[in-house]
Amino acid sequence: MSLPLKPFTVDSTNSKQLDSKEKKFHTNINRALERFDLVTEWADYIASLGTLLKALQSWYPKFQNVKYYVPSPYQVSRRLTSSLSPDLPAGVHQKTLEVYKYIFENIGLDALAQECNIWIPGILPLMSYASMSVRSTLIEVYDTFLIQLPSTTLQVLIRPLLASLFPGIDDESSEFLPLTLSLIETLQKNLDDDSLFWQTCFLIMTSNKDRRLGALVWLTKKFPSLNAIPHLVADVEKKYPDFNKTKDDPKLDKKKIKEIAVSTLLPTAKDLVQPEPGLLVRCFIASLNNDNDLLIKRGSLDILLQRLHLNSPVIQNLVNEEDKKLLLINCCKTTLSKDMSLNRRVWNWLLGPSTQANPSNPSTENTTNIEASEYFVKYGLSSLINGLNDLITTKEELITAFKICLVFMDRWEIGSYVIPQMFIPLLRTAEKFQDDSSVLRSANAFFDAVETNIIWGQIFQWLLKEKDFNFLQFILSNFNIDTDEEIIVRHIPLIFVALLSFFNIEDDSNTNSELLRIQHHLLLKHLLEIIPERAFLPLSNSNLNENEDINLEENLKAITEYYEHVSNSTDINKLESSQTSLYPFTTADLTFLVVYNINKMVNNDILKGTNINNSSIIMVKMFEKIPEHEPEHEPTTSKFEWITVSLIENIFKTLNSDDLYKQLDSIVGIVNIYSNYLSTHLTLLESVRLLNMIIKSLWLYMVDPNKQHIAVKCLKSLSRSTYSKYLEAALSANFVQESNISRRLVVLELLWNQMEEYADITKHPLELLLDELSDEQNPHYLTVSKWILSLLNAGSTNRLYQILTDSLLKFDFLQRKEIKELDDLDMFTYRIQMLTNVLKTNHNLVVDNFSTELTSLQSLEAWADKDVSTYKNLLLNILLNFLDLRNNNHAKSIRSSLILLDCLLDGTEKNFTEFVIFLLQMFTKHITEKTLDSELIAVSILDIISKVLRISHDNGIKLEIFNDNTSHMKFIDFMVTSISQIDSTLIITSYVKLLSESITYFGKSIFAILLPLITSVIQCIQRFFVLEKKKGGQYQSVSLLIGSVEELINVSHSYLTGDENYSYFSGTANRNDFIQSVVSNVFYSETSENDGKMQGERDVVLQAFKQAIICSLDIWTWAHNFSNNAINKNDAVDINYDAYKYKFRSKKLLEAMFILEPLEVLENMIMVESNHESITIIHVLDGNKPVLTIPYFFHGIVQRYNRGSVAKFSINKNSQKGFRTDSSLLRKLSGQRLIEFLTSYSKSLENTAVEEFYSDFIIFFKEVALNHTLYKDIYFELIELINTISQKLRTTQFGEQRKCKKEISDIVTKYLPTTLADFSAVSKTDEKKAFVTIERLIEGIPYLVNDGVGGDKFNNIISSICNQCLVIRLKVRPKQEIPDYILSLAYAITKVGSKVKVWKEFINDTFKDEKKLAQFESNELWGKIIYEWSQYPDNKGKILNELLLITGSKKVGLTPALITFTSWNDSEVTIKCQNLKRIAFLVKIAPEDTYLTDFQALVSCICQYLVAKDDKLKIRCWILLRVLLLKFSESHFNEYWGTIAYCLQTNLQEFFECLQLQQNIDCDLLLQVCKTLDLLLAMNIEGFSATNEWLFTIDTINCVYKTYPYISLVDKIAEFKEYSIAQVGDIELAQTKEKKLPFLFGVQHIKNHHQLRNFFNNLSYVHYEDIYSMKRLDYEESEKDLLKDIFT
Repeated sequence: MSLPLKPFTVDSTNSKQLDSKEKKFHTNINRALERFDLVTEWADYIASLGTLLKALQSWYPKFQNVKYYVPSPYQVSRRLTSSLSPDLPAGVHQKTLEVYKYIFENIGLDALAQECNIWIPGILPLMSYASMSVRSTLIEVYDTFLIQLPSTTLQVLIRPLLASLFPGIDDESSEFLPLTLSLIETLQKNLDDDSLFWQTCFLIMTSNKDRRLGALVWLTKKFPSLNAIPHLVADVEKKYPDFNKTKDDPKLDKKKIKEIAVSTLLPTAKDLVQPEPGLLVRCFIASLNNDNDLLIKRGSLDILLQRLHLNSPVIQNLVNEEDKKLLLINCCKTTLSKDMSLNRRVWNWLLGPSTQANPSNPSTENTTNIEASEYFVKYGLSSLINGLNDLITTKEELITAFKICLVFMDRWEIGSYVIPQMFIPLLRTAEKFQDDSSVLRSANAFFDAVETNIIWGQIFQWLLKEKDFNFLQFILSNFNIDTDEEIIVRHIPLIFVALLSFFNIEDDSNTNSELLRIQHHLLLKHLLEIIPERAFLPLSNSNLNENEDINLEENLKAITEYYEHVSNSTDINKLESSQTSLYPFTTADLTFLVVYNINKMVNNDILKGTNINNSSIIMVKMFEKIPEHEPEHEPTTSKFEWITVSLIENIFKTLNSDDLYKQLDSIVGIVNIYSNYLSTHLTLLESVRLLNMIIKSLWLYMVDPNKQHIAVKCLKSLSRSTYSKYLEAALSANFVQESNISRRLVVLELLWNQMEEYADITKHPLELLLDELSDEQNPHYLTVSKWILSLLNAGSTNRLYQILTDSLLKFDFLQRKEIKELDDLDMFTYRIQMLTNVLKTNHNLVVDNFSTELTSLQSLEAWADKDVSTYKNLLLNILLNFLDLRNNNHAKSIRSSLILLDCLLDGTEKNFTEFVIFLLQMFTKHITEKTLDSELIAVSILDIISKVLRISHDNGIKLEIFNDNTSHMKFIDFMVTSISQIDSTLIITSYVKLLSESITYFGKSIFAILLPLITSVIQCIQRFFVLEKKKGGQYQSVSLLIGSVEELINVSHSYLTGDENYSYFSGTANRNDFIQSVVSNVFYSETSENDGKMQGERDVVLQAFKQAIICSLDIWTWAHNFSNNAINKNDAVDINYDAYKYKFRSKKLLEAMFILEPLEVLENMIMVESNHESITIIHVLDGNKPVLTIPYFFHGIVQRYNRGSVAKFSINKNSQKGFRTDSSLLRKLSGQRLIEFLTSYSKSLENTAVEEFYSDFIIFFKEVALNHTLYKDIYFELIELINTISQKLRTTQFGEQRKCKKEISDIVTKYLPTTLADFSAVSKTDEKKAFVTIERLIEGIPYLVNDGVGGDKFNNIISSICNQCLVIRLKVRPKQEIPDYILSLAYAITKVGSKVKVWKEFINDTFKDEKKLAQFESNELWGKIIYEWSQYPDNKGKILNELLLITGSKKVGLTPALITFTSWNDSEVTIKCQNLKRIAFLVKIAPEDTYLTDFQALVSCICQYLVAKDDKLKIRCWILLRVLLLKFSESHFNEYWGTIAYCLQTNLQEFFECLQLQQNIDCDLLLQVCKTLDLLLAMNIEGFSATNEWLFTIDTINCVYKTYPYISLVDKIAEFKEYSIAQVGDIELAQTKEKKLPFLFGVQHIKNHHQLRNFFNNLSYVHYEDIYSMKRLDYEESEKDLLKDIFT
């Protein structure tokens, strides 16, 4: 039911029917109103009000049938509203009220009721800021007129009237409090609808924060009790016995339950919960929010505590579950403020009324005899738990939930029920957010506060139920476990034995996967690390026995029962007693059960052959923690016998299994058990037997290069726990059993390299291997000899010599003069022969090394009187001593000694030249057979050939194979082709040796054979490298071949350098001689021929370099990535130790080549692989000294673009004369790619490193600047490089030197402008890159030009960028889209261009260009650009003022003056609209309150045009008003709400009347009016919603049912027939789940006003629902929608 509105466009009386006095009356009123337009100060207001009052008094009807009226009531009301502005003094307010009283008295209550929308809005806000002198008059106006209106009118006005009165009672000490309370009581009485009154009161408290205190005072005094009446409850229980026991009684539907609940309340209380109890809950929720004052929260809790108990039927039956949860959670959140006055009230409310029962009144037993905790459990626990579970969905709310639960612990009556139920959900949610440190801090604080029984009881039950062991791991890793004595001594051991039992039960059923078992073991290890030794007792203390039937499931059951009791108990006494009386096991029995379960787990793993290592670690750690037995108990051996027996039996079964080798950790685990446990609990015979079995199993790991690290780990462990002689014997036994010499050698290398600190176990296996040298015909002889050679190459032969000589020094007869009968000469002979065999190997290399190696200190002390400084001298002395002994009849020992002596002395042999060709043929034959015998023969042949070459060279014998004949070619063919067929490391060793010796004899003819030779070697390297990637073990071969490549390159390059130097010096000698110059010209052809020959030789060498670089880079990159991946995975199994060797060896080759040809190496690396790895290896090559590399890059770039350059870099100055720096890749590697790589490389350097190559950089920069046209193809790459280096320079002390800055500045100021002048030639494909480069340059320009931001040099560069790069591209067609990279550069320039004239003018022109204004919407960067420009010192505060001035805004008086104009032509209107658009855009892009000084002018401008007749200007002003609403704080609008509401009211009412009169309607204007109202409602600004909202929407619960009268414009518009029928084009209202949006969000244009049907029909209801849901506005999305409106 809607009430009629007084027309806005039609006068109250027809002017034709007015008599002369009435016409004069109208004239007086109009003149009085015109005076308000001239008001400039507050005194003028009083005068104008006096004039208006006189005008109103100038006429009164003479006849009773003629009623008094006010001409132009809307205009009069507007002037009176502006006169009540809070900025005006009390005198003006008093005078205004006097005018109001006169009007109300004369028009009467009936007319006032009909015109309530005209007169009442202006007076409503006054109560909140009225002075004491004004308040009495205001109360009189309320008492006499406003609250005396008819009830139908009061039903419309109830919310604004109540909202206006509540500020009058918020001060309880005020003298006007009784009068204001009386007004509210009278209003309630006259309203005659308590339900509407209370629902409106709750709505005000929910939505209007500033009115809450006054509303709370009213509630405190008048709020009726909503608790159940005891005798009514008793009646209900008699009629419905189960009513309070269950809410789900099938006999009672929800409606019936609510009716019963209402029947138990006081009669006066029923109006508070009907028709909607949810508003009551939201009223308290809003009052308990953190943004409220303490008094409001305290008062709200007092009302809950006194008049709305937790067991009230309102909360238990009438309110839905969601509202109940919200209320409980918000009450609990108030406790987080740590105010005891609030906390005490919350606890009392949750725990109920006093428990003291009144025995004389049994009817009260229902509430008073319930204990506090039982009360909470019955009425609040379930909802609170559900509310907390709903709360923990986000990080922020989870932290809040933790804090709430921490507060609950202060009251055990609540915490004892809440904490056990919330413990797991809270910590599981914390597990999801464990990356957030604030979440973990809150979780730790909560965890530390919870009682340990609850913690571990809940965790145990969760583990048993869900098997979520990751959760336990999270607890152990992130919470304070180790510091709590009770946890680590009582609970962790119990959890440990429980998990062991649980895992063993699952293992018996074979339900666990391999991965899951590994996780279980890791968890057990973590638990065991936490448990201290004091948590266990010796096993002998336990009464349990392994022969008893130990039931694991029964153990679990006992632990479960214990934790169920202690974690759910709410009795403190029970909790305390449970620590001892209920503990399921004694400490000794617990220790036994742990050992029993671990032993069972280990045996299961051993039998299965999986996870043995993990379980063994657990077992060993466990026994380390168990204390030793006490002497009086039975011996430890017998107590542990059942453990050792089962372990030995199962270990023997596993060791004999074929699957052991497949499980990498199995042998490690067995060794761990043996070393740390079994070795001390077994008899000697059993221990040795088991040791032999372990070594036999370990043998497979020793011979596998990829698993040797496992063997080393095991051997070291065994060495620490076993006598070395037993371990040596076990190893020797396996050596004897192993028939494959290669595998024996692999094992010995392992012992030699990895077990050096345990040398005793190596001696006997070493002797067994050296025995193979006794016969050169032995197939294994060469293998062992080459191993000795590898020791020689590795520099570790001293250790071998010491072992061999120490065995000789142990013979006593060496210190005597004669031999005795008991002297063991056979053993001495054996030792001598072994040493002889060793020295004879490898063609005297060992002998030479033996001659130079220094002896050990022990030998020096034993032979102090003789020269034994080297092993050769020592051995010669020993041999001389031995040969000098008397009674030495042992011929074998003497002969052996003489052979050794001959080996040590120098000698010469003959040369067998005639056999060379035959040997080559023989090698070719045997190398193709691929058998061991053929390989050995081949090696022997190569050694013979090598020996022939060496001896012939030493004796000066010339060999034919190095002459330029057929023999020569055969030998070269042999060297090139044979290597492709070699697969054995042994042969490779001999081949490399032969090649190395042959290089010396080739001489300068090496250039003819270099390429085929080095190609064949590199192909062989690649072949071996492929095998390395597949199965490993090829390092020695690859390393030897890389060494030969390095030697070939070094030798060939040395010949080349010698020729070039000779040519250079010979040319220099003739250079200054005129005659020689003439002669040289005559013989030019001969010189050219020599130059061509040298160039050809150089090309050959550089081709060899290229192949070597590609090969070494491939190896280094693979090794680098492989080692990095293994480290990142942290997986020992994946680590290939050879990868580090490959990396080092390939790097060494690259370093050698880099020293010879740095430019060639660098450019080839870029050509092959210009990525991060290339940068890394270059850092390695130059040793992090870029001065060694960067000049070559500079030189390479210059050579590609200016071959005639005279620039001399440090490489030219420091290089030797005749050094060639031209690159072979001059045409293949582009300068662009080279400079891009240089830029990337420069970025990787440290800032201080730039100082090293600064001089080269300046030379390069000058060269580029002088010849910039030659470098035009890489302009922007050069700029990027210059910017990169300058960024590093400006952070160093060197870069801040005046000279340095001046040098760079001089070059930049010349180079950049000339470079940018050619910007127009940039192609479209390179345009983005160019703009990005220049944008990065902007930041560095101040340093580059040595001038601050705003300086002349700086501005000149920026101007060049603007003119050449930006302005042309920004001057595009209006509809053409501008790329982001262009606008990004424009934004960067705008931030520093406040003094750049050309840029300021361009932005100014763009901003004023109507066509380009539309571009600002397309990209948010435009907004940033325009904002920065508007804040320039020259523009700040000026642009907006100028726009307002052009627009014609008039700032008149103290409040906005509404002056209508109708004389504008279309062009003027268009200009004003464009300027209003610009104003809106400027304010929109600025931060909040930026234009605060212009706020009043902006509002005046808006209001001025909103009452004008031009629709286009109105549209723009409505949009601008929305901008102001979003970009200025609420408080700045306080004095303008009346004016804004008036403009909104008049515009909507004009539309309403147009509908009535069926006149034309501007749809765009209507849309903007509606969107403004929409935004105001969505923002819920109190100044508007409290006292003005009722004019536009139904602001009470009446919007749902519409049973009461209403006057709201939106709902009255919706009553028209046009809006009763749905149409196709109807706009759907925007809806969101989390945050609210304006309902017309996204609507920028409508074709017909009927499209707003849904808006008018649903606005009041949907707005009410938004208030009910308590959503907040999404300001970000609203601003985006507003931006679209600005440019629509």
